[in-house]
Amino acid sequence: MRSCLALAALTTSMLAQGVVPPFRISQINPLPGLSAPGIPGSSVQQVNMIHLPSDPLNVYLCSATSVGLPPAFGGVGGSDLVTGSYDVLTDTFTPNIEAAALNTAGTEFGMMIHHSGLHAVFDKLPGPPQLAIRAATGQPWQLIGAVGPIPSQAYYDPSLADYRGQSYLLHVLGTNIAMTRIDLNTGVLTGPSTVIALASRPGSTANSPTPVVDPNGELIGISHHDVLGSINDHYLSLDLDPTTPSVLMNGNSTWTNNGGFIGGRFFDAESTPGQYHIFSIDTYWFTGGRAPVGGTMSVTFNSPPTSGPEVYLSLFGAGFAFLPVGQPLPPLSGLLGVNLAGVISSPLMAHNNLNGQAVLSFGIPNVPALSGVRLPTQSVTVAALANQWYFGNTAMLAVD
Repeated sequence: MRSCLALAALTTSMLAQGVVPPFRISQINPLPGLSAPGIPGSSVQQVNMIHLPSDPLNVYLCSATSVGLPPAFGGVGGSDLVTGSYDVLTDTFTPNIEAAALNTAGTEFGMMIHHSGLHAVFDKLPGPPQLAIRAATGQPWQLIGAVGPIPSQAYYDPSLADYRGQSYLLHVLGTNIAMTRIDLNTGVLTGPSTVIALASRPGSTANSPTPVVDPNGELIGISHHDVLGSINDHYLSLDLDPTTPSVLMNGNSTWTNNGGFIGGRFFDAESTPGQYHIFSIDTYWFTGGRAPVGGTMSVTFNSPPTSGPEVYLSLFGAGFAFLPVGQPLPPLSGLLGVNLAGVISSPLMAHNNLNGQAVLSFGIPNVPALSGVRLPTQSVTVAALANQWYFGNTAMLAVD
């Protein structure tokens, strides 16, 4: 890997993520455990998940937006926020009342929790995003108040992430998605806002940013949506560069929004048919990576969590150019997205089936000339017992 990085330092720096999306395996629609009544209420309009170190690998802290949330779980009226634990292996949501104090008779929507579990933001419509904090996980959330100053618009779809040692609000800004420095104690934005993803189509609006972070909580990219008319499709953007086109993950014939992911399982909310509900998409994908010179880069490979016996192994191949169009390369399923000339591969990493993840970490040499290096990469995953190989998505290894 060090040899590859050293060679890449001699090439032209290139910001991109390639054109191949995560490899899609299957879909469950609706997903019972995260749709009503699995989550209390009459319909579920949003979910998100983070993992707390104190929890088992298959159990996540889940926040959700519920219509008709019962008063026993903090429901007041309109759309309300509820949190709980979610076991991804059994598809079981266990609600708690930690978010009850955040609800009013108005419209609360889209609670997104910082990876620490101590700070959260959500939309309270109409109006600016709201900040909530707590002193320790497991305690009730306390409302701090409005986040700002921020331009007035219909909605923000706020979320939180850390980048280069600073905390940021991720949010809709006009028709794009931006990140803005935030004081997590007060909700004050210290700007300026930096656009990280543009609307993907003429006349559309990018929305619903869900942070993709490394094991230390460092922001790598976003899973998000893009609305045109009454269609809101699911996209992935993994390099925080607005000039890089986002990759379409799931095209829809209806409105989908604000989901999360656990390993290779993505969750979206869908408005029709029937009541608003949650569905899941199983994929093989990886995050790419970002690190400073002299730092440690962590790359996460993802497969669907499972209680079954299958053994999943993944690697990435790093080269010097993405292909302009994905190409089939049997017997692997999916599409090749990296030029094979000069490609070297990482070691094979075994996934933990409880969360579907495998993490490869490696040091970046303390060589200033490596700053700005961008390595085109693509993941490959094998289901070892079935002896089936799959191309994952393309992404970038970036040295800051």
